[in-house]
Amino acid sequence: GTNASSRTVAPRRSPVPSVVVARLRSVPPPSRGVLTRAAARADSEYAGPLDVVALGNMCVDILHPPAPIPDPAELKTEAFLATLDATGDDASSRDAAPSDRWEVGGNCNFLIAAARLGLRAECVGHVGDDARGAFLRDTLAAEGVPLKRLASPELVADAARKNERMDKTLTCHVLSDGVGGHAFCSRYDLGPWPLLSEVRGVDDDAARALGRADAVFVNGFVFDELRPSAVKSAVAIAKANGAKVFFDPGPRAFTFRVGDAARVEALDSILGDADVVLATLEEAAALVDAGDFADAGHGALGGTAVGAGGVSKSTSGGVALDPATVATQLLKRPGCAADWVVIKCGPDGASVFTRRGDQVYVGSPAVEVGDTVGCGDSAAAAVVLGYAKICAAREKLFQASSGKIAYLPNARLAAMMEETLALATATGAATATTKGAGRNVATAELVEELLDRCVCDEETCLGWGINAAAATRAKELLDV
Repeated sequence: GTNASSRTVAPRRSPVPSVVVARLRSVPPPSRGVLTRAAARADSEYAGPLDVVALGNMCVDILHPPAPIPDPAELKTEAFLATLDATGDDASSRDAAPSDRWEVGGNCNFLIAAARLGLRAECVGHVGDDARGAFLRDTLAAEGVPLKRLASPELVADAARKNERMDKTLTCHVLSDGVGGHAFCSRYDLGPWPLLSEVRGVDDDAARALGRADAVFVNGFVFDELRPSAVKSAVAIAKANGAKVFFDPGPRAFTFRVGDAARVEALDSILGDADVVLATLEEAAALVDAGDFADAGHGALGGTAVGAGGVSKSTSGGVALDPATVATQLLKRPGCAADWVVIKCGPDGASVFTRRGDQVYVGSPAVEVGDTVGCGDSAAAAVVLGYAKICAAREKLFQASSGKIAYLPNARLAAMMEETLALATATGAATATTKGAGRNVATAELVEELLDRCVCDEETCLGWGINAAAATRAKELLDV
């Protein structure tokens, strides 16, 4: 791996060397039915603070057998979507039996990973009164994740007369090439947007969940579902109560650059609210306000999610992209208020860049890849956990010093950032060992196994590497 330097966000920064990582052999997939750490301590009547709430993007994935993935020009069309829909199962009745081709998707990947890592998670989203909606609700409930309705039953019933999607659960077709690459085709790609146009705010139950959350997770797909004003009002409820905001644009990042004025305004708004932005190299580049990097990022995404994972360096349209430069440009984007930009680099690992100019690079455990669906969502859950621990440590020091010390010591902060990324890359790698996401995302037990192997043999990891001390501390983040 390549050695890099990490620095901390304390006023007087000193370089802290990063690490080299080891290569792991393949590991068995996680077993179903493992009680999540959150579920093990959950109470159905729990009314205390929530660790994280995910906003929107509740959908059911329909998994297709491995096959060559069509060109984006064919993939993102009404005709191809109709062909995929015709191969689906009847889900119009709530009593229809779930199909073995169904898996929960969208923000469910993040939520299940978060619960398994020990976060108390809830979601605010919309599902229909149909078999897929029942499947999604039951699956999340089994993982200890309650679903709070985005809109009242009365609004849904009235709105369904104008918009049939208001009474159905959104679906996404997941295509795999059998060698790690994947692509999506759904109404999220084709519109008409917003898909849930009649929702102009959140229901009372949803507002209460957002008001109790320490963090809110927003991905780019929610802007395909909801009006920008509805997203902004939901985020505002959480921020008004002190929540940190995490934004992952996902493969829809390019739509904020080429979309209409409302879409651009939506990006400006969420970047102004976000504390942490998480993205692949190309997605982050697509969010940069202007110039060659934004053009290169948009060109690399090409309107599709096809690909086998991120990279630590990329070239598109003759422009070389690297994490440090792209993250710095994004932090400098007018209106962006993020504290961190996390660049997800697939098998190379991940890197984090702070507004103060600090940089930390961490590699990834090497595993035999089933596919990469849900890897980024899973890693994001680990970043939420690590960032929360840093905020808690900073607040504890602030209170202990009677408000005189607002920053963690350099070495401690560098170590905590490093262990956060180590947990994130191990969580993403654990998810990659399976096929499909949803219930197949990482378990805490598998993540711990990967980290244990890093502790035993630092030479078995990819990219920038993970040292034994960072892997040990990453395991300790899972203690609840």
